[in-house]
Amino acid sequence: MTVNVAALIQSLGKTYQEIIDAGLIPYITKPTGDYGDPDLCLDMVKEGMHLAFKRDNNILYAIGIKIINEKNERYRFPNELPSPLVPKMNRTWIHSQFGEPEKALPPRPRLNKYVGWTELYTIMDASPPTSMQISYDLSERVKSISFLSTSEVRW
Repeated sequence: MTVNVAALIQSLGKTYQEIIDAGLIPYITKPTGDYGDPDLCLDMVKEGMHLAFKRDNNILYAIGIKIINEKNERYRFPNELPSPLVPKMNRTWIHSQFGEPEKALPPRPRLNKYVGWTELYTIMDASPPTSMQISYDLSERVKSISFLSTSEVRW
């Protein structure tokens, strides 16, 4: 089943139950988390998405989208991306669509491997205020995109 990604992004700040009632999640699986963790997560592997909720009130505050699966070159994100995003994007294309990022981290070592650029943008006219974080691979292809409530951005 496909997921309406744009509607899910507009649901940031809503509860898990409100999102279920709106039919935005294709199956009823409650988010889970480790004991003591302030967040609950719902991994939607078939949909290429990861949802994060606050444990205390079940409010959706972050949505992660996997664009490239480094372990499977044939992988394609199975849902329609919100405009102007497209299935194959690189850093130059993102800059042509969104301009220069508000914040950026260059390629760097992380644990035992290198990771590509990470950039942060604010989505204008979004309610609630929403930020978009883009992670690139070392070839500057968009690897993943996270949409999160701007109040949750920690840079």
